[in-house]
Amino acid sequence: MIMVSYFFTQKFFMFPLPVKPNVILNSCKISMYSIALLLLFVIPMGGCGYSSKSLLRSNVRSVYIPIFDNDTFRRGFEFDLTKAIRDQILMRTPLNIVNKDEADSVLFGKITNVYENVLIEDTRDNIVESRVTIGLEIRWVDKRTGRVIVERKNIHAPAEFIVRRNETLTSASNEAFVRVARSVVEAMQEDW
Repeated sequence: MIMVSYFFTQKFFMFPLPVKPNVILNSCKISMYSIALLLLFVIPMGGCGYSSKSLLRSNVRSVYIPIFDNDTFRRGFEFDLTKAIRDQILMRTPLNIVNKDEADSVLFGKITNVYENVLIEDTRDNIVESRVTIGLEIRWVDKRTGRVIVERKNIHAPAEFIVRRNETLTSASNEAFVRVARSVVEAMQEDW
């Protein structure tokens, strides 16, 4: 690369380099050693605090998840939300979902609100784009000791839908269920 730049400057621009190519190569070797030495010290610092262990409490290996309560007028949402949370726990954690009698812990939850907001209307007041937001609270209890492991009151997740794409409140709600289920799993993980 250095020789190529030397060639281009000598042949195409018709003015010589102020130093010879060997000097350039030697200074590049020095700077390469400096960069390598710098990286040797900087790269290990980037991994500080990283751990490959699970972020869940090590003494809890199983969870029972009853159907969540629903304090809203939208009936049936509690079943879909509970299923989404179970799926996310199975996908993203080492926890086993078991029956109530076999569980180390129980995850209780309640849908506290479901909001639907119109984002865009056309000139005839038809809905073009809308948003549904699911709100819930959870309480994760160690069944053996009765101690509350995690309690969160304000977990919300929105999802938008566009009517002209044949998206519906149901499809947006399902997306919001997955998003709020991810938030539940994140809440169950230990703080760093």
